[in-house]
Amino acid sequence: MTAKNIARVMGLADFPFMLVDHPIGSCTLPELKARAEMAYRQALPILLEE
Repeated sequence: MTAKNIARVMGLADFPFMLVDHPIGSCTLPELKARAEMAYRQALPILLEE
């Protein structure tokens, strides 16, 4: 996975990140909203972590 490799190379192997399926350009509005909601659920614990 590219994000994990980039984080590892930068010395941040445990750096948290979220995943969003691509492509998003061809999504319908409901599909895009579902992906945004999934991203939000992944991001919230990362953002609230101290």
